[in-house]
Amino acid sequence: MDAFQTLVEYDGVFTDRGCLFVSTTGKLLNGYVNCEVIYPHFPVVRNLTHQLVEPFLDEVEAFLCPATGDIVLAQYATHIANEAGRPTVAAWADKHGDDNSYHVERNGFESAIRGKKVLILNDRISQGGTTLKIIAEARRLDCDILGVATLAGVSAATPEFLDVPTVHALCNVDVKAFPDSAIPPELVGLPICVDEALGHGIDYRPENPNYPGGFINLLAS
Repeated sequence: MDAFQTLVEYDGVFTDRGCLFVSTTGKLLNGYVNCEVIYPHFPVVRNLTHQLVEPFLDEVEAFLCPATGDIVLAQYATHIANEAGRPTVAAWADKHGDDNSYHVERNGFESAIRGKKVLILNDRISQGGTTLKIIAEARRLDCDILGVATLAGVSAATPEFLDVPTVHALCNVDVKAFPDSAIPPELVGLPICVDEALGHGIDYRPENPNYPGGFINLLAS
């Protein structure tokens, strides 16, 4: 199963839509990938998750991801690993509103993964901000990070940038990022998408009500 074609089939890839998107870091993007569209479909998620974790099955002891959507991947991943005879655990880190950091804080989670060989799961990597925070939390817990696995890498996130041994992306989507003060000339005047499922435009709008390109919804209500 091809990850990119699958995401396209389920209408999860938003490129060439005549609008811009807002990333977690606040930068603007000329495209977006929404991996959550596949989560209701068991055969699809199982197949793609197997592709994600297979290169790590000889070593992995735990999976760590950010809440919330990525929890689906972590649960599938540990099930697949255990079926393959590799006992593993799965945990997620919750986001803190005060500083936007991520912490493993659920009862029993920290002791379950502390010191283990961990694979970081993040369904999509845009600017890498969230992934870096999960990596930092894994290091706080003295984990041995095997790498990062993602369904869709939509930036130039590399092992060097994330400071991990490897980045295993099932597909890469050509998406450019830039601050709103440096929009490329060919993209000037495009509206910003404010669908809650497609980035953070909904948060950007009240802070920038006079954005000259205006705002747009792509998804049916």
